[in-house]
Amino acid sequence: MNYKAAMKTADKPKWDQAVEEEHDRMIKMGVWEAVPRSEVPKDAKVISTTWAMKKKSNGIFQARVNARGFMQVAVEHYNADSISSPVTNEATIRVVLVLSIIFKWTKELVDVKGAFLCRNFQDEKPIYMKVPEGFERHYQGDVLLLLRTSYGLKQAARAFWCELTSALKDMGYLQSPSDPCLYFSWTMTGLVIWLNWIDDCLIAGDEKGVKIAKEQIKGRFECNDVGLLNEYVGCKIEHEDNSIRFCNQCCCRALKMSSNARQAR
Repeated sequence: MNYKAAMKTADKPKWDQAVEEEHDRMIKMGVWEAVPRSEVPKDAKVISTTWAMKKKSNGIFQARVNARGFMQVAVEHYNADSISSPVTNEATIRVVLVLSIIFKWTKELVDVKGAFLCRNFQDEKPIYMKVPEGFERHYQGDVLLLLRTSYGLKQAARAFWCELTSALKDMGYLQSPSDPCLYFSWTMTGLVIWLNWIDDCLIAGDEKGVKIAKEQIKGRFECNDVGLLNEYVGCKIEHEDNSIRFCNQCCCRALKMSSNARQAR
């Protein structure tokens, strides 16, 4: 749902609150600073924004402002080597889950809040952004100069992966040479494995090791402690005594809708 559609619903007060919370989060993390439009170079491209408004299954109203990354200009806004970000291989996920069954590991999920806002721009050229809808009362005729990566920018995903990799290495984890999103550490309590799929992080190992790992990462990033692994990469996960059942409900629903659409023609 976009901003205008959300503001026409009966839930407008709740959406207004969600928008203000998003603005507060951006200010808290120092994502941008306002500059007078007169100070923006005439040849600079000012990119616009869009909103992703979603009412989550737990009843929370989420509003996320996204830069329109497709408006970015190569070389002016980013280099070719700064926009490619890896995700863990599905085979790696399955191997780790099989190991967790064999060794009866704890498997927990951590979601990094504002993952794509975690890294300051390094040597990139300035990126200017128009004031998002709903934020106008905070800025009078200004343009926003981005100080950090933001959702929607081409380099945002890779920037977070680099930041997370650096943090995990500082925590004593080694990066797998076969999967750039697989990290592991031999601790006093045993092996602890870390997988990341964009901003969803799976930690597997003995209970004490997983607990320590979660506390360590919370010291580096603001995180949601999701708890026991019940869903990952769009798959619902059911735990049984000596097995794990995968159910890709999203894929099944998409196939069913596609089949129904073909039959309706």
